[in-house]
Amino acid sequence: MALIDAQIERYSRQIIVPHLGGRGQERILGAKIVIAGEARDIEAPLAYLVGAGVGTIGVRVFGDQNKINQMIAEMRELNSDVSVRIADKSLANIDLALVFIGSEATLKDAEEIVSGARASVVARLEAPGRIAVVPDANSPRVLDTSMLAKFGTRADAADFIAMLATAEAFKLVAGYAENPSRVIIEFDGYVTKSRALA
Repeated sequence: MALIDAQIERYSRQIIVPHLGGRGQERILGAKIVIAGEARDIEAPLAYLVGAGVGTIGVRVFGDQNKINQMIAEMRELNSDVSVRIADKSLANIDLALVFIGSEATLKDAEEIVSGARASVVARLEAPGRIAVVPDANSPRVLDTSMLAKFGTRADAADFIAMLATAEAFKLVAGYAENPSRVIIEFDGYVTKSRALA
């Protein structure tokens, strides 16, 4: 899908980023993702992804349905290039699953959500925070061992961890890295460490 003049103007700040350019923006506009978590955890990341022009966003949110509907309506007004809707149970043909585990309730659906996606970014919003970046379809096996344990205590920096995860998701969708690798990013509130996933 070639960018039209209005899109070039709207996304010019992203297009000028080295290694992103117009092709990266075209990938972003053509992407289909699912974002899941509690409403408080996905609100800012959703606005970021809508503003960036991610083409189709399915939302799976735990919480007040009226707030969720209002959030989706606001996102539709933010960027007309983007389709935002409640994600149905059919999660096939998803380019990326972005999952925020902020409670025991959100933990239960994480494995199901990532199983239908070509890539995934899963953030545990606890202390210490962890983000699994899996640029291929093997997410469930990777997540079983390191990311699906019982949820601990919610981190004071949960919002920051969520935005770090969103930036990683954006890079995968945009094709920012040539050969992205599987990593776990750990954040203790002061220091970020990365380690490779097997």
